[in-house]
Amino acid sequence: MKRVRLLASVAAGSVLLSATALAQEVDKKAERAWKAKCASCHGQTGKGDTEQGKTLKVEDMTAAAYQGKKDDDLKKAILDGVKMDGKEVMPAFKDGGVTPEQADALVKYTRTFKK
Repeated sequence: MKRVRLLASVAAGSVLLSATALAQEVDKKAERAWKAKCASCHGQTGKGDTEQGKTLKVEDMTAAAYQGKKDDDLKKAILDGVKMDGKEVMPAFKDGGVTPEQADALVKYTRTFKK
């Protein structure tokens, strides 16, 4: 009986390690997507402190106002883009190959920018 419990514990530990490794890989994929698609405007840390970000007056993602937004609203902005005064200020990334799952990962990634 003890051997069965030990094997079950070892197996559970393997699953836990695998889940942790998977989460880290998802985070790395989100970070790569951020750098490829978002950082040119929003900056590496989400502050919008790039030349392009300053020109477009992008929102500081470290601020409470951004962090208080709903995940679904942020996902929609990523996928459908953002318009202000009828002018596109952020493209729709669903047209640029971002899947809904990747948009979820990007939203989660932006949550790491909290002050």
